[in-house]
Amino acid sequence: MKRFVAALAFLALAPAAGSGSVQGTTGFQPPAERIEKPYTNDKCLKNCHGLPGFGAGGEDGRLRDLHVDATGYVMSIHGQKGVACIDCHEGADPNEHPRAGYPDVDCRACHAKTPPEGVFPAGAVERLQAKGIKPPPEKSLKGDDWGGTKHAKAWARGDRDAPFCPQCHTAHEIRPAADPASTVNRANLPDTCGACHRDQVRDLGPGGYLARFRLAGHGKGDLSNRYDVTECVSCHQGEAAHGETTVTGQACPRCHRVPEERGGPTYVSLHVKPGSADQPAARALRWAYAAVFWGGVGVAVLVVVLIGFTTLYTKQDD
Repeated sequence: MKRFVAALAFLALAPAAGSGSVQGTTGFQPPAERIEKPYTNDKCLKNCHGLPGFGAGGEDGRLRDLHVDATGYVMSIHGQKGVACIDCHEGADPNEHPRAGYPDVDCRACHAKTPPEGVFPAGAVERLQAKGIKPPPEKSLKGDDWGGTKHAKAWARGDRDAPFCPQCHTAHEIRPAADPASTVNRANLPDTCGACHRDQVRDLGPGGYLARFRLAGHGKGDLSNRYDVTECVSCHQGEAAHGETTVTGQACPRCHRVPEERGGPTYVSLHVKPGSADQPAARALRWAYAAVFWGGVGVAVLVVVLIGFTTLYTKQDD
């Protein structure tokens, strides 16, 4: 009951937060009045992070969006459990922390069996337990295995475009994968994965649809499975998720292994648009499908026109 009341109060402050003037998006403007402890979610939203457009420049020079949607957070897994802003952003002083910069939260502090050394915030699980919040269940401890994936390796070597947890799960609106509103729900993966892998999930006209059709062109062991290029993790299970090889239960990877496992270059892609010029066969096939489709449409139109003219002249002769 207490959480429900807190959630209502949290939501009630969201419109009030949006009614104020938006903080400067190129730097930090301190609150008009000093914010005193305890630092609650309500205070974080009302004074800064609940204001639409609130952001600041990061160390890399990019503008960071620091706005948090109150409703989205309350409905998230963390919000439902009663996790507060200060639980993840430990030590954050709303009067000072934006001026000196602030460390990024590492989800592995809670979602790894063995959190990496120097992870922030350290000891988060113990502090949450002291508040009566249960630690993440076993199935959510994915941080250790994630380190072996392509995403993790790219992130670890400093690739600026490599995704970390929030890029797939969001930072403040995380929902269970079974939730239709979750960014990692299988129905939403084309949009989530497509934010980076645009070429692999974009449909490019009839040629793309016909190229996709070949996925259903051979017998499958289990007809209950859905075979479609938009089912990203069905094939990219170990590399796109957290290292699991059975995350979807589908059998695609048993035969269609990733290029690194096969060895050598890839000349044919199952995607509707291959992402690189080293796949000429797949590109040629896609254009061939398009040519056949539009050629068929053209012939059909021509036949209809010829039949129409023939019928017209026949009636005139009669």
